[in-house]
Amino acid sequence: MSGKKLLFLRHITKMIGASGNKRIPYALGNILIMALGVVFALCVKWLWGGAADGSINFIAAVIGIFICIPLTIFCFLQGVLAQIILIFVAGIGMFRREERGGNFLSFLIALATTVGLVIALIVFLGGV
Repeated sequence: MSGKKLLFLRHITKMIGASGNKRIPYALGNILIMALGVVFALCVKWLWGGAADGSINFIAAVIGIFICIPLTIFCFLQGVLAQIILIFVAGIGMFRREERGGNFLSFLIALATTVGLVIALIVFLGGV
């Protein structure tokens, strides 16, 4: 198994094993990971435009694009999958009375960001 897969699995297992209040930082961290994916996507767009208009060296732009595309995919998928998993884990965790508050807040954060992501994708891809 590759190192990236192991890091992702470790992140998921720690998130699942955390108690209610400790899942809130995971929900916020997953948002940061998704945001990092967006930053890498914007870098690809910037490098592509710079290579097209000649403001960035073509070879440097190609190297940057080949670096940023996999990072975009990795960060975005890791953040989204972790948020979706957290929705289910926190939802199940709400049944434990002593951890209900933290799990509920984690559930709301994960659900809101996932729904917001779906809406943003629909809008940006021209569905609405």
